[in-house]
Amino acid sequence: MLRIVMVWAVIDGVDKHRGQRRLNCVEFLSDDWFAAANKALQDLDIGDAQLIVAHVLEDKSHHLALSDGRAKLGPGTNEPDVTLSQSSEVALAVREGSLSALTAIQQGLITVEGDVGRLISVAEALAAVDEVLSHLT
Repeated sequence: MLRIVMVWAVIDGVDKHRGQRRLNCVEFLSDDWFAAANKALQDLDIGDAQLIVAHVLEDKSHHLALSDGRAKLGPGTNEPDVTLSQSSEVALAVREGSLSALTAIQQGLITVEGDVGRLISVAEALAAVDEVLSHLT
């Protein structure tokens, strides 16, 4: 989704990316997107953050795993600690920056299930992931 990788749901900073030039134009959630995203994340140190966040759309799902100082994205839900569910339209709006994830959650457009406290506790790591991924489509 996080640029949707909707992990960014706890970070109301999506608008900061609006207008930035995107460097790696690949289809969102394609194999090439996962490869590009994970390559971009490979040198990011996220400290001691430990969490798996699943992002569920009508027809696709993916997850962000934070562990061992690293962040990695993959298809499927992978036994998440937190699940964020939304429509493809909402995910696209958040990814493009026309809707903030926080607003979408407040309006009930994104449903959050699981340990929200843990999600909030890794907000700094999620912001770092968001920054790295902000140049991907």
